[in-house]
Amino acid sequence: MDKKKCIISVSLSLIICLSFLAFESNAMQKILLYINGEEFTAASPVIIDDRAYVPVRLMAEALGAKTEWDEEKQAVRIDSDIKLIASIPEEKIYLYALNEEEDQLSRAEMYQGLILSVNEKKHVFDWETIAMIVDLPQLSYVDLNGDKKEELVIILSRGRGTGSVLNTIHVIDPENFVEYEIENPLDIIKDKVEIKILSPKEAEIKINDKSTNVNLDNIPYEFSGGYPNTISKIYYEDYIKYEITDTDNTLRATVGAEADFLKYIGNIIIDYSFKDGEFKANKILFNHLIRDELSS
Repeated sequence: MDKKKCIISVSLSLIICLSFLAFESNAMQKILLYINGEEFTAASPVIIDDRAYVPVRLMAEALGAKTEWDEEKQAVRIDSDIKLIASIPEEKIYLYALNEEEDQLSRAEMYQGLILSVNEKKHVFDWETIAMIVDLPQLSYVDLNGDKKEELVIILSRGRGTGSVLNTIHVIDPENFVEYEIENPLDIIKDKVEIKILSPKEAEIKINDKSTNVNLDNIPYEFSGGYPNTISKIYYEDYIKYEITDTDNTLRATVGAEADFLKYIGNIIIDYSFKDGEFKANKILFNHLIRDELSS
């Protein structure tokens, strides 16, 4: 291949990611390359005429793009299925998806590798969300930690179906793209929620010394089809929903207490507060689905 004839052809979808391919540098200085905050060690930059050049192919693939050599045009092609999937235009906040691929476990199409753009500054995150028009990412721009500045809240989805919701959440400082830690709701439940199976039809849920009893025998026949027939164990893996409350901008997680496949006896509600640099559980309660439905 004649290198003088080689054309680097970069699609517009990746210009936002790769606009720093060449930059001024001191030839005597050791050069490190970081992608998304992590050192890139697959190859080192090369100094030519006091400029540092990075390997386009390796870097593009690290960002989730596909590269190939076009023999006819003598060009390196970098392609990505970038799509705008969520935005807050008035705040100049845009979320793009780099690629769409099938998840091998769920067989669902997923957007993998997301680009967050805030005031024309961009950052690539190794996130994924389901590629469904009815379940696009939810963006909120609110002050969650009480510092009088807005944080960017991004709620993504790993899947959704009848009786199932599986959200993930990210809270980002829009000025520097730093992500805040959020205590895992399943770890909170494991530590704070105690459940006793009293009989095949009855369970006791205890949170902070407050107990709630669930008795399946109290369900009228017309409602029984939506609830488990017996209680032998409680699961929490099929319903995890995040939201920002409308009243006071509180970060909330709702986790379903599942006694049979996609059949629930209630929800664990977790309200978070910001403490010691991360979001931790502030209030936990049990929402008794059976009782609430019968009283409605």
